[in-house]
Amino acid sequence: MTDGDEGQMIYYVGVKLAYKVKKGNGYINHYRTMEFPTRMKTIDDMNKQPEMIMNLMAALKLTSKKIYDFHVYEELHRKELSESFTHKEKDYLKEKE
Repeated sequence: MTDGDEGQMIYYVGVKLAYKVKKGNGYINHYRTMEFPTRMKTIDDMNKQPEMIMNLMAALKLTSKKIYDFHVYEELHRKELSESFTHKEKDYLKEKE
């Protein structure tokens, strides 16, 4: 296989999520931990994908209009699972945009 024809690596990551809940005139900071499989290589890549953020919020049942600034705050651990058969490494930069 050539370098770009390899499948993207699938990771099992544990992350700390941060978000704010509006309470009166102020905000209360909340942190939750979560583990899930992903093809994203960095925290910035995770935070730039609106579909991923929406899925994480839905998994935690955070659908209220009071939720603000939801993002992946910290990566706790990362484990390689396998390579994807359908998503190739050369397409990773296209997906980020």
